[in-house]
Amino acid sequence: MKSSVFTSLFISTVVVMLGIGVIAPILPLYAHGMGASGFQIGAIFSGFALSRLFLAPLVGRFADQHRKKRILMAGLILFIAVSLAYVSADSPTLLLLIRLIQGGASVLVTPVAQSYVGDITPVGQEGRIGNLYFMSMFMGMAGGPYLGGWLCDHYGMAAPFYAMSVLSFLALLLILFLVPDAPATTPKSGKSPSGFKGLLPIFRDRPMWGVMTYFATRGFYRWGFNSFFPMLAVKVSGASVTGVGVVLSSYMLAGSLVQYPCGLLVDRFPRHRVAFVFWGGVLAALSMCAIAYCRTMVMFFLLSLAMGLLSSVSRAACIAIQTERGRIHGMGAAAGAFTSSMSLGQVTGPLVLGLIVDWSAIPTAFIVAGLVGLAGALASAYLLSQNGGGRTAS
Repeated sequence: MKSSVFTSLFISTVVVMLGIGVIAPILPLYAHGMGASGFQIGAIFSGFALSRLFLAPLVGRFADQHRKKRILMAGLILFIAVSLAYVSADSPTLLLLIRLIQGGASVLVTPVAQSYVGDITPVGQEGRIGNLYFMSMFMGMAGGPYLGGWLCDHYGMAAPFYAMSVLSFLALLLILFLVPDAPATTPKSGKSPSGFKGLLPIFRDRPMWGVMTYFATRGFYRWGFNSFFPMLAVKVSGASVTGVGVVLSSYMLAGSLVQYPCGLLVDRFPRHRVAFVFWGGVLAALSMCAIAYCRTMVMFFLLSLAMGLLSSVSRAACIAIQTERGRIHGMGAAAGAFTSSMSLGQVTGPLVLGLIVDWSAIPTAFIVAGLVGLAGALASAYLLSQNGGGRTAS
């Protein structure tokens, strides 16, 4: 593996995810201050993922056929521009439009960087390298919510949006000067058609369906958590924005600390990957259900930390399988399928839970979210077990 390229992509992703994370604790409150209902807040959160849902598979296939560095740079330039647009937003509708554009910009960055890492990953180290790279996402997202809450408390609601644009610009410089302009790659299955026809093989792949099921349901309950936890915490415990940021960061902090060790674990025991997906996914989902019954910030923090630790186990196995399937169908196509499935959950989760918040109560939404995560863990483990539960490619 080319360590200098990996290091550059790792640092760039940390910076990008830090920029995304800084607005996590304030966006629901920002939208609520404009008069947004629970459903509208869910729609605003979903807008980001809606763009990713439809664009990610196409961009992933496109990235396999073109130079990834140029795609990364285009996405970061668009990301900077849209970050600044948040400051001038004055209605829930405009916020939704900005989120849609931001989601499209992000598709040009994170899944493309992920596929680049997959291209340089040696055989037999899928769990190790893939999960080491994923640590960059969690490191950025772990620090982002705390930084965003602190900036909001000390410098006002607009400060996190300015911070996001500055951090995105720093990532652009890193990509420009440190990442080589690698040529397009050809998957083992040979060249495939462009557009949707080129995606058909990966969407017929049973192990990839297991991976996509896991990430779709995890996206559902995790983004539901991000959308409505700030409102729950303020309502039941009188939390500050900084306190909300600390709890949101705890999940990502857990992922940043244990994702790589979990990657080593799934490489060491490849035949137990289905068990890792099952137990990690089930216990994390049950932790989500328990959030509904919490009344103190300490309990919120501990359960969020538990979700992060448990999710790292199941996610590590899924990432290893995804990298192996990427060698067959193309790393960009596999990363695009992963991003699209995650985005499907991120779109539907905030919308469905937003309706529940409007019709019932915030705690009920967390119970429903946990049950969806539980069903997803069971379904994904079943789909993966149909392939024998072990290494899916060599």
